[in-house]
Amino acid sequence: MAKLRPSLPDFSFTTMADYRRRLEQTVRWALPIGVNLVARNFARSTASSYWLLQKQSNWGIQWLTLRIATHPVWLKQAQQLEILWSNPRDFDLLGRLLKTHLMQTEMQPFYFQMSVVDLSTLKLLVELEHHQLIWFIKLTSKIAQAHKQQRFDLITDFPKATLLLGDRNNANHLLRRIDHPKFQHQLALFYGQNLLFSQFTKHQLLKLLPTNQWLQPIVGAEGVPRDWQSQLKEIYGNEFVTVCFTEMKNQICRLT
Repeated sequence: MAKLRPSLPDFSFTTMADYRRRLEQTVRWALPIGVNLVARNFARSTASSYWLLQKQSNWGIQWLTLRIATHPVWLKQAQQLEILWSNPRDFDLLGRLLKTHLMQTEMQPFYFQMSVVDLSTLKLLVELEHHQLIWFIKLTSKIAQAHKQQRFDLITDFPKATLLLGDRNNANHLLRRIDHPKFQHQLALFYGQNLLFSQFTKHQLLKLLPTNQWLQPIVGAEGVPRDWQSQLKEIYGNEFVTVCFTEMKNQICRLT
């Protein structure tokens, strides 16, 4: 299979404050009326950037992740509006690309809304991370060794991966397998929306970490359901929720 991108050139210039200010200004100028920029984050070693957009509709708040990059995202079925920018120094080109693609008709399929279950699940992810617990998936050796050079399908590949709950800083402290297709499906959706971001680690594991730059404004605007624990039990079952809260309590003991 052909590589998704060649060996990476030096993109260190994209880390400069002046560069990022101009990039943000270019994005802001291109936004349609009624669409607001809420958050952004930047890849460390590439020219990729991610932008959380928001609009108010008759159906409530809608969110959209915009990805600007020089190469395609390695995730298939990701719910992100992707704009490929061949020359990350050419802001005039980017402006034209944004004006072309940031049309309501093209953006609409990529908007998502947060349900009560979504917000309750995000709350769980945040609580787990506060206890230094995150979710891992174990990739096939082929996909792990390719290190994003092979597409990873969120619909067909993600459900087949082994799901584990583990210590964010040291998976050797805890790595508990959790078999729960419905919850794993929800994680795949969040990953594709950039509500989770990933890091490769040893033993073919992929960390799935909450994208706090996204979660904080979303939860701030939407709020957390008061009965979020009950919502989790209803959708995922008592056993799953009990395991999560038991591991949080155990983690407190391990860290003290």
